[in-house]
Amino acid sequence: MFEIEMIFSFGLFSLGLYGVSSGRDFLRIFFSLEMLLNAVIMMLAITAHYLGFTQNIVLAYMVMILATLEAAAGLIIFAAANKIAKVISPDELRGADDA
Repeated sequence: MFEIEMIFSFGLFSLGLYGVSSGRDFLRIFFSLEMLLNAVIMMLAITAHYLGFTQNIVLAYMVMILATLEAAAGLIIFAAANKIAKVISPDELRGADDA
């Protein structure tokens, strides 16, 4: 069972890594970063469970809360960039001094 869960975690991590490296818009990049972080949390939680270290579950919850706040901040940045510049691609977004 341990191997199956770790293979699933590695698959989630590789999918997130592919999304970050090939992402062309803000939403894809931020959701891929969230997938990367969740895969790492999953790997740590699976390993801790099978090794018998279950006292630090609060730390895992805190990391998940911080990841949720990071995703919310990314969506706020996306919404602001979309409202101001009317683009969703980071390649097309230019600064005020470039215009």
